[in-house]
Amino acid sequence: MHWKTPLAIATAYTVFVMRVNPQKSASSKLQRAQSSTFKRLVIGHNIALGAFSLWILVSMCWGLMTNLRAYGWYEGICDLRFAMWNDSLFRLSYYFYLSKYYEFVDTLIILYKGRRVSVLQMYHHAGAVITMWAGCYYIAVPIAFFVITNSAIHTWMYAFYALTAAGIRPPGKQLLTSSQILQFIFGISCCLFYLFCPGCENDRQKTAIYINLVYLFPLLGLFVSFFVQTYLRSNRSNKKQL
Repeated sequence: MHWKTPLAIATAYTVFVMRVNPQKSASSKLQRAQSSTFKRLVIGHNIALGAFSLWILVSMCWGLMTNLRAYGWYEGICDLRFAMWNDSLFRLSYYFYLSKYYEFVDTLIILYKGRRVSVLQMYHHAGAVITMWAGCYYIAVPIAFFVITNSAIHTWMYAFYALTAAGIRPPGKQLLTSSQILQFIFGISCCLFYLFCPGCENDRQKTAIYINLVYLFPLLGLFVSFFVQTYLRSNRSNKKQL
């Protein structure tokens, strides 16, 4: 798990998207994306990621609760004996880390549809690879809470995307975005807790926390900006038209 691997792949992903990213939507590409074969592939992709996220969520919650019952709140949350890490945390986190590479397919789907990939999308996917690598490499226990919250959101999100790809328009898109923002606020709070909780994390583990904080603050800003532009400003425009 050399640091050059996630950094090189995340950089290559970003450069690739910037090179092929269209300036505006192309109607011809949008038409080809309406084929039944493409729709089935997109539905299958979203169902697979949703099912995987649900499995990770249940497994990680079970491991965390087992550790808390065995060692109490302080030792359980800090995993001072590395019991949870050696039992399931590393294995599940590593699987989740690998899934971040597969999630690049989300971007390919957007590009195939002829839609422009946003800075938020690029930053989110590229940064997730690096931060998940850091959590695994530096044996950072807070990664458990990141994986739990992120897999919970992804279970919901990919189910939402699968239904949308199938032609169903489920409600709750704004609530989903709000939940993602709350996820990042919770993640920042967890990072700060582990940084300042006495004896909970060593210097090596804190390196991963710093990397995650550097990633999370801009990501939170991008999501808040997206929320304001997509929901608040659009609602104001609709009211003015009325």
